[in-house]
Amino acid sequence: MEFPQFKQLVADISIGKHLPDAVYVHNSALGALAVELVDTTLRIADALKIPDESWNIVKYSKRDYKVSLLHYPDFDGDPYPALARSNTIDLAKLAMREAKYDGSANPPILHRKETFVLVDHPLYEEFVAITAEGEALGLYENTRSIGFRKNWERLIASKGYCLDEQGHLVPKFDRPIPTSEGSVEVRRHRTAIDRNQLSQPMQILARHGYLDGTLS
Repeated sequence: MEFPQFKQLVADISIGKHLPDAVYVHNSALGALAVELVDTTLRIADALKIPDESWNIVKYSKRDYKVSLLHYPDFDGDPYPALARSNTIDLAKLAMREAKYDGSANPPILHRKETFVLVDHPLYEEFVAITAEGEALGLYENTRSIGFRKNWERLIASKGYCLDEQGHLVPKFDRPIPTSEGSVEVRRHRTAIDRNQLSQPMQILARHGYLDGTLS
């Protein structure tokens, strides 16, 4: 396949997540693409000996003659899965560049998982709900800053939320507090002590005339 045909086939893709420079498609949705494009993708993976289990997202460049095979190990289970490995193939130069993020503290992450799959994907509605939750908090108002884990977590924290152990959004004050016996869920905003009189420090101030209104 020559570049003009490749570019046209990529331009014709109507599914997947479309960004200005590329289209991202989950491997479960490849059957909805042009046969020539899918055949090229599978032949690339086979020629480079990249096993099927080592990639689940394909990135098709809109501007260059390039295909990237990306691996998000927990695409189904993690609301915002992290990239573990990418293989970018330059079909013009017949060259490949591999990048690994397994040990990275700040890997690229995915959002809006429903856009990568077809509507008949078994988890499609769940993915839609995850995105709606983030939209309700205003997390997608500036998408340029949320492509990596640290920026994403900082943004979530600024909204008064955090991610629980399953990667779901929870209010900070509802996060379970670890104890020696395990994790106990404590709603911090509900733990204030009931008082029917002033605290001891305030009583002392009152007895010594500091609360009589003459002082600021």
